[in-house]
Amino acid sequence: MNKTIELLLKRTSLRKFSSKSISKEEMDCIITCAKQAPSAGNMQMYTIINITDQNLKDRLSVTCDNQQFIKEASHILVFCNDMSKWNRAFKLFNAKKEEDKCIDEADFILSMQDAVIAAQNAVVAAESLGIGTCYIGDIMENLEIHQELLHLPEYVFPCCMLVLGYPQNEAEVQPRRRYENKYVVCENAYQELSDNEIKEMFSIGTMEETEDWIKRFYNRKINSDFFKEMGRSLHKAIQEWKK
Repeated sequence: MNKTIELLLKRTSLRKFSSKSISKEEMDCIITCAKQAPSAGNMQMYTIINITDQNLKDRLSVTCDNQQFIKEASHILVFCNDMSKWNRAFKLFNAKKEEDKCIDEADFILSMQDAVIAAQNAVVAAESLGIGTCYIGDIMENLEIHQELLHLPEYVFPCCMLVLGYPQNEAEVQPRRRYENKYVVCENAYQELSDNEIKEMFSIGTMEETEDWIKRFYNRKINSDFFKEMGRSLHKAIQEWKK
């Protein structure tokens, strides 16, 4: 097994950071690796906001569902899917006519793919340097607040956020269980699981224990206020891109 595969198999989200700061050279390396990620047509439809200001970290820890560990990270990277620069270039270089297609939800989704792929490259680069990471999807909530806080122009959306820092104790950094291949990998076409296979996939013990866990998970995530707010913000963002 090579070092890259070992790195990927042992990666896990880190939420406890030491006081050791990430150097400028390390951050430059991580960001350079992020930019080398695959990109649709090499358009690189994203902007990376490197958060170093402690006051801004403190604010983001509140706006992203009051998660204390966010402000304790050495650095925060906000990955924004960004069609603003391309839209301006199309106009400045007289490529776009008034009757041509406007920016829409297809651009939103494609540029979001670009941004998230770049973010994952950053994760792998950071992990190779011994720097832990954690994705924060909550940056997609509170759209109006984050637009103002990060000075986001039209056609820019903060689709994912990474917190980065050195672990307090490397022995505590252990990968979490993943579902078996038979539940998540299909050959040639989608194969719907049977009810029994669904029960097996999500089982954590007895039927009663699993049912209780699924109910608590549903209420903590899918039926939660933060998830509803995320849905509202995403809907509003997509509508803004379609105008």
